[in-house]
Amino acid sequence: MSQAQNNAPNTHPHITGSSFKLVTIAGIPIRIHFTFLLLLVFIAASGIGSEAGKTTGAILFVLLLFTCVVLHELGHALAAKRYHIRTRDIVLYPIGGIASLETAPSQQNELWIALAGPVVNLILAIVLGVAMFFVKVKTGFTAQMIGNLRDANAVLFLFNMIPAFPMDGGRVLRSLLSRRMNELMATRTAAAIGQSLALLGGLYALFTLNLLFLLVAVFVYMAAGAEANSLQTKVLISGHYAHEAMISQFHTLELNSSLKNASELMMETSQHDFPIFNGNEIVGLLTRENLLRGLAVEGPAGYVAASMQRDLVKLLPSATLEELLMQMPQNGAVLVMDKNALQGIVTRESLIDFLSLLQMRYAGSGSS
Repeated sequence: MSQAQNNAPNTHPHITGSSFKLVTIAGIPIRIHFTFLLLLVFIAASGIGSEAGKTTGAILFVLLLFTCVVLHELGHALAAKRYHIRTRDIVLYPIGGIASLETAPSQQNELWIALAGPVVNLILAIVLGVAMFFVKVKTGFTAQMIGNLRDANAVLFLFNMIPAFPMDGGRVLRSLLSRRMNELMATRTAAAIGQSLALLGGLYALFTLNLLFLLVAVFVYMAAGAEANSLQTKVLISGHYAHEAMISQFHTLELNSSLKNASELMMETSQHDFPIFNGNEIVGLLTRENLLRGLAVEGPAGYVAASMQRDLVKLLPSATLEELLMQMPQNGAVLVMDKNALQGIVTRESLIDFLSLLQMRYAGSGSS
């Protein structure tokens, strides 16, 4: 239904997270999330006690409908390929599919990539409508199935063209807005419209007790905010480097320092991450979490060597902030080094402070 950017590589040829590969089409792995299988089980369970033909027909309709969803996502993928953008995979969920692009398209190219999916559904609706016209028997299983698929594709076309970012219609809107304003402002505007429509849709779903529509509304609201924030960060850090965000004045500890010494230094300086040296060589990093865990296990007399992190993330001062963000550990800091000499450290706190300063500068410049 909407394409998503994801730069992480596949770590397994058949299973990724909670999805598994079904087939590969045009070099693009088609994956099914496990919740989609739960949907089929739910349909089958709901049909227990009714006519077998109705349950089989319902499952067949869902499978054919999601085949149309796959074609929709392939429309995005093939359009992206035209602009030399590779699609990592397509994952099917109960509420639709997502084609994950490896790189974000330009705003102009995004217009055609976003339109490609809904256009596929429009073409399918027209083809099925023509097929319906030539079906001799207008009633019965086959006629009903063709008619239902025709109507479903028409609904998919109209639904996806709703200008609710990050759905296809919202991406079309952002692409058009970007011709009159900068990329960040266009995204913020499209996201605000998308979230407003999601709130209205959510209220409607609550009044009508439509759980599926409520889930879609929640997804649109959260995804719009997340993508707008992601782009804002991307715009802010563009043209900035690791040495700008690093702390150049910091304290270090020796390998034979005690945890008591480390805790006293942390209280005196409010520093949370300490590079650990063995002579002139940096050999580890002691974080606040490492220190607290060490105190609980080893006690104050324990040594930092037993509690420190030995897997270190090291970057040159010239590394971009985008590279730094991609390699920033969940727990710890990035060491900024030049010719094996420690120039500074970038912690999550210092990075957040630097991004806040960039945001204030950006706002003050009138660019937002």
